[in-house]
Amino acid sequence: MIENEELDQWISEFHPTVETDVLEVLRARVQYAILDQLNYMISGQVGSIDEIKKIVLQEITEITNESIEVDID
Repeated sequence: MIENEELDQWISEFHPTVETDVLEVLRARVQYAILDQLNYMISGQVGSIDEIKKIVLQEITEITNESIEVDID
């Protein structure tokens, strides 16, 4: 299990303050998550910055290409 201290070090907390709608909040959360992942991977020397960017972009592409289930309840 991951220790809370490690999570606190690498995961930014997001508290909406200036966003005006739900879509802006969702976009900001995604941005924070991507930046946290990039920072974590760069600090762990997973690869060069360009290699890490390619890995993250590939992951984003895979996520967006998967079928999306919509909960309309």
